[in-house]
Amino acid sequence: MHFLGRTLLATAVAMTAFTASAKPDEAAITSKLSKLGLVPVTISASPLPGLNEVVTERGIVYVSDDGGYFLAGHLYQATGAEPVNLTEQKMAKLNKAKLQGMEDEMIVYPAKDEKYVVTVFTDTSCGYCRKLHSEMQAYNDAGITIRYLAFPRGGERSRNFGEMGAIWGAKDPAKAMDQAKGGSFNPTGIEQQGDLVMKHYQLGVEMGVSGTPAMILEDGTMLPGYQPAPMLRQMLDNRS
Repeated sequence: MHFLGRTLLATAVAMTAFTASAKPDEAAITSKLSKLGLVPVTISASPLPGLNEVVTERGIVYVSDDGGYFLAGHLYQATGAEPVNLTEQKMAKLNKAKLQGMEDEMIVYPAKDEKYVVTVFTDTSCGYCRKLHSEMQAYNDAGITIRYLAFPRGGERSRNFGEMGAIWGAKDPAKAMDQAKGGSFNPTGIEQQGDLVMKHYQLGVEMGVSGTPAMILEDGTMLPGYQPAPMLRQMLDNRS
């Protein structure tokens, strides 16, 4: 959903735009959001009085108690030297939980001296995904293990959807990925894992992936776009 990426600015003026009820009307909130194609997973109180944090299958929105008003974007808390992105923190926790138990479905390029693990939603038709893959040795040498999940950007309509299904269905998926990223993969005769690729794609959508490559750190934080190995390692060191 395109407006989920916009920054949320909650002000006193916005807060007076509606009258909060004593408790959230979950039925009304669910009904109003369903008209936008959003299905609430959880509804809980947000730090802002009168607004509720609603986790949906396509991100987080903030909704008034009666469901009549909502805000989409990032909620910040102005504490300390820099504001804290509360929405990003919550999404990171959700993302980390969603990746639990999926290790066997990933194509993994392990670092010999592993310091960090980064999960990447990848698309074989993406130029920056190919660039990242061509530098795999640099990531591994930097102590970064790369784990791939499939994200054909157009879903089932992607021209390379079948190719990605064949990569995950190959006897040696890592070798197949190497060949595909290099433009020499032949999927003929390989049983495609289309359901698995679609599962990964839908997971990416739920986690807010809008383009590739999308990197998910071990704490669930998402880094959109290509990051060179030295910069990624420095950032990971700084975070730790």
